[in-house]
This record gives sequence, C-alpha cells and structure tokens, in this order.
Amino acid sequence: MLVYIIFLSLIFLISIYFLKLLNSPVKKIKPWKLDDYQIKVLKAFCGTILAELNDVEIESLLRTKTKIPIDSEKIREFGKFDLSKQDEFIELLINNLNRDLPEKLLSRLSKLFTLFTIRPISFLLTGHISLFYELSRKDREIVMQKWSKGNSIFRGLFKAFSGLILVTFWSSENSSIFNSTIGYPGPDPRMNSQLFTDNKSKFPIYDFIQIPPEGLELQFDVVVIGSGAGGGVMAAQLAKAGYKVLVIEKGKYYHQSELTLTQSDSPAKLYERGGMLSSENNSMGLLAGSTFGGGTTVNWSASFKLPNIVREEWASEGLDHFISKEFDNSMNAVTERMGVSTKAIVHDGKSKVLIEGCKQLNYHYADAPQNTAGAEHQCGWCLYGCRYGEKQGSLMTWLKDARDSGAEFVQDCYVKKVLIKNKKAIGVEAIVGNGERKLIVYSKKVIVSCGSLHSPALLKRSGLQNKNVGKNLFLHPGMCITGTFPDKEIKSYYGTIIPSYSDIYFDVYKKTRGHHYGAKIELAPFHPSYTTTIPWRSGLNHKQRMLQLNHLVPLVILGRDRYSGSVDVDDDGNPRIHYTISDYDSRSITEGVIAAVNILVAAGAKSIDVGFTELDEFVPTEDNPLQDPKLKSFIENIRKIGTKNCNMGSAHQMGTCRMGTDSSTSVINPRGKTWEIDNLYVADASVFPSSVGVNPTITVCSVAYSIANFIIKDDQIT
Repeated sequence: MLVYIIFLSLIFLISIYFLKLLNSPVKKIKPWKLDDYQIKVLKAFCGTILAELNDVEIESLLRTKTKIPIDSEKIREFGKFDLSKQDEFIELLINNLNRDLPEKLLSRLSKLFTLFTIRPISFLLTGHISLFYELSRKDREIVMQKWSKGNSIFRGLFKAFSGLILVTFWSSENSSIFNSTIGYPGPDPRMNSQLFTDNKSKFPIYDFIQIPPEGLELQFDVVVIGSGAGGGVMAAQLAKAGYKVLVIEKGKYYHQSELTLTQSDSPAKLYERGGMLSSENNSMGLLAGSTFGGGTTVNWSASFKLPNIVREEWASEGLDHFISKEFDNSMNAVTERMGVSTKAIVHDGKSKVLIEGCKQLNYHYADAPQNTAGAEHQCGWCLYGCRYGEKQGSLMTWLKDARDSGAEFVQDCYVKKVLIKNKKAIGVEAIVGNGERKLIVYSKKVIVSCGSLHSPALLKRSGLQNKNVGKNLFLHPGMCITGTFPDKEIKSYYGTIIPSYSDIYFDVYKKTRGHHYGAKIELAPFHPSYTTTIPWRSGLNHKQRMLQLNHLVPLVILGRDRYSGSVDVDDDGNPRIHYTISDYDSRSITEGVIAAVNILVAAGAKSIDVGFTELDEFVPTEDNPLQDPKLKSFIENIRKIGTKNCNMGSAHQMGTCRMGTDSSTSVINPRGKTWEIDNLYVADASVFPSSVGVNPTITVCSVAYSIANFIIKDDQIT
C-alpha cells in the first residue's frame, strides 16, 4: 500500500512539473529544430507506430482478408517498413510543424521531447529505467498501449504522438510507395479527364489588387472580411445593389487547374494550420477552410436547409425573422443559386451499406441534398477542392456574382483590426503576404465574415468589450467508426462524399427526450490520412487496417451539441479554442455510436472498430448477428465507457458572435449589426444562437442573404 501511495505521489508531482514545463514562457524558436537526443525520441515513436514487423507478425499480415488478393512480396515489403529509418520523413515532419504550428505549440513539443531524455521523468512516463528510445520495439508498443487507456495526461501523449506521425506519414509523398499495396490511386485518376477539360471554360477567373511594398490605402463603401459562405453572399448581394465592395481573404485563390487533389500539399494550401488545428486541451481536432471561397471550397457538398425545429427555437428567443416568409425566401434563393437538389445522386458502396443497414433496422435514412447544380458529382476528392467546378461553392457562385457586379478582391491578406472612430467602424488595417506590406481600407461599413474562430478574434483585437464575443462556441462534435467488409470493394474515397444520411437526432431524441440535441449519422471519404481517426492499436493492427482500406465503411456520428465552448486570443491575437465535450453531449454521441454499430452489423460487417481504445474490434457472429449476446455486451460496454476519451473532430464551427435581442446575451442584433459599434456587422456561422444539427453552409448563406437585405433596406430608409 505504501509503495502504491508513493507511486501516486510521484505521478502527481510529475503531472505538476509536466504542466509547469509545458506552460513556461515561450521563446522565439522559429525555425524550430530538435537536438540529437530529441531526434532519437521522435524516431523511437516513428519506429513504434509504423514499425518493422517480425516474421510471425508478417505471416499474420499475409492472412489479411481482401476481395482482390495483394501480391505477397508487396505485403512483406510493407510489413518490413520501419518509419524510424526514413530520415527524409523526419525532416518533412519538422518542416510541416514549422509551417503549421504557432511557436507556443512548437515550444511545448520541444519540452515534451526533452522529458523523454531525462531518465527519472522517462521512468515515470514509461515505467522503465531505460529511456524510451532504448527500449525494444515491443516494450515501446506496450507503453503506448497503456497510455491509450490511461489518465488524461497519458491519453494526451498517446494522441499527440500517434496522430501527428500517422497523419503526416499517410498524407505525405513518402507513403505513396505503398499506394499500390493498399489499393489507393493517389490523386483522382480523372483529374485530367474530359470531365475536367469540358468544364474548364466555366471556371471563373479572379483578379486581385496588388499591394506594393510601400503599402496602399483604399476607399470602398463596404469591406467584407472573408470569402466563404457568409462573405461570398454578402459581397454578391451588396455589390449587386450598387455598393462598391472589397473582399479581403487571408487565404489564397487556386484556380481549378491548380488543385492537385493530393494529400501531401492540399491541406497546407486549403486548411487552417494545414489541417492540424485543435482545441487547447487537444480533445478536439478541427478542420476549417482557409482559402479563397473559405469552407465552401473544401466542404463535402451536403446542403441542408435550417431545420424547422431550430428555426422555432431561435424564434422563441425573439428572433422572429427565422420563422418568417422572408427567411423562407432567403433559403430558397440560396439553394437555387447553389444548385441544391437530390436529383443526380448515385449511391456508391458506402452509401449502400448505410441504406441497407437502416432498412434492416427500420431506421430513418434519406438522400443528402447536394450543391452540384444537378451534376452526378462523384468526387471523393472534393475535400481538396472541386477540380471539375461541379460543386457550387462561393468560388463558382457568390464571388463570381460579386465580381460581375464590380467587387474587387485582395488575397493573402490578414486583417489586424477594424478601424473605429467615435463608436463607428470606418475601415480596416491589414497586412499582406509575409507582413511587410500594409493595407488600409476606409469604408462606410465593415462586414466580418471570418468564421467562428477568426471573427471573435478580430473583434477582440479591434477592442470590442462585449463579454459575449467568443462565447457559445458550438462544434458539432463528431467521431468516426468503421465497419470492415472484406468481400466488398467499397473504396469510400470514390463517389459522392455524403450521398445519404440517417437522421438519428430527429427520430430518436425527439421521442426519448422531447428535443433535438442528439446525433445523426453521415458518411466520409476514407483517404489514407483519414484512417487516423481510428486509434492506433499496434504496429501489426495498423498495417492490417491499411491493407483493408478499400473494404472500410466509415460512419460519422455528428452531435448537435447543447453545451458550448469558447474562443479567446493569445498574446499575438490569434484564436485559441477551448472546448470540452459535456457529459450530456457525450451521451448523445454515444447513442449515435450504438445506432451506427447496429447499422454496420445489420449490413453485414465482418468487424467493427468504434474507436474506443478500451474496446477491441467487435466481430459479429455469422448467423443472426443482431441477436448475438456478444453484441448486447459490446453495446453495454460502449455505454459504460462513453465517448469522452475518443478521437473527436469538428468541421462545423458555430456561435461565437451570436445573434440576439439583448446585448447582455449576444454580440449582434437581429439585423446583423454589433451592439457595440455602428456600421460593423457579422455575417457567418458565428452568429448562430445555437448549433444547427445539420451541415451549416446553407444556413450561413441564408443568414448572410438576410443580413445583406437588412443593410440595403436600412440604407434606403436613411
């Protein structure tokens, strides 16, 4: 007992030291480098996660079931691959971190690597006197497996190292040597086909104002900050109404012909922090578009109107516009311009599995409306931009309309603050490119459409004092489970990304709890880097899973979160995301996971991984699997463990500049203007009073359409 108490005390002390070290003052460290001992630590983790398998393990790897047999020599080569011996990859990983992470996170990483070079601390972290890189591969593997089931500190270590290494490797050119082994084609094989050449003439061309080295001052009626769903609509509608409009985008414009559709360079060009954005506690990974067109350039085409129940909720808070005929008109205008329909949907392998499972269980399922103007949009690479111009995002619609009505554009431009005089917005101060060129824009109105992470950060940098700025962050927290179908070629990265869905959050939670804060089930494109949403279990298990890439059906459980997080800013004014999923929302997602498990079992999955490190893959019985007592026990364990410690992600950020009728509980009034500053408006997902429970693009566009109309009408009155 005494030994146990001493051990717990040591763990407590190391936790305090660990946290103090990670939060100690940050020095300027870019370019970030690791010393020789830190490199040894990094290589040890690489060689554990993507490890050279022994002969017995390779024999197991050779027995991996696939519909189309894989050449045994290729499997052996894959089995023998040891990532720790790939110096080129180590260099790539360090370069990517330098590019994508702020200095504070890089500093924390350096300190983390250092901990593993200090023997007493390494002992407390691993349970071994030997340093981590001195251990055998088997011992390192056992350490990581224990971390994956340990307390929050050890789980954090496990997630940090396994996620970072696997995402970087499977999204890099280094992994392409195994494309033929795992059956992955790389970039879309059709990218230079007739589908591309036939549509090339339809792609809009944009010109951008060039900012000289000495800087520039400009004058416009309206400056719109952000070019996504909100900013695009605002720019189009105001420009068409005769306003002189400037659109500022901190990302860059890529013509369709410049989209490479590769995992290696697309995230860095198109996503915030290269797709490596996370909450401060590392519990939630976030995907947010950061390119011309914003999230509409990289979203998955699912285009839902705001559900009536949510419209009624918002109206009950005094926002009557959301149940008005005018808002109906806004949604109809938006869906018409963006070509939203279900007419040309083709159900691919993953969609057929979802539908078949739902039919067997009598669950709800339906086609997901697509913003593809009636095109048969089978583009599983659309998360890297639509090379064929079929997806009707802002780039193809609203920004084009704005351009045609005389709007002008600046790209690669970061707005430092809104200029304010006598409680009125009079323009913006921005920097272009590497920050050496300064841009001042004077305007009669400023529209903030930077998204739910950057809009509150900009308002805070601009001096707004409203306590609600940055509060009420909703994320639609989601997780992914997979079913394996060795007898079917699924290839989930082909076809429409979300052709169908199951609306569990309407059908289950309304009946059981009388509201609509449950979960729904959608689909995902499983490119190799996306398989990292499934937790690493061992070197062998990971390689087996990759050999079955083309047989995996990923189901995404998406929660309509009832409880929120927040966004504040660091010392440099950059957004910091604070979010811990509530017990309530975790339970609702858990119920969604259980429903998804039942769907996969009913559809004939041979094994199911729910992403719980505490639970092994579930293997259903062959006969009457839904009545299998093991399934009942598995589901009971899912409920018992819950989803709070699982890999969670978000592609929908909402609510940090919420709309309302009272300045004490909201940031903007019902017409989109900030309570605090005149002529300053917000128009993006940050204005949502709550999470919407569906993919939010159409709601963002519809709200922006309404706010643009309010501005036009109010100006006509004055």
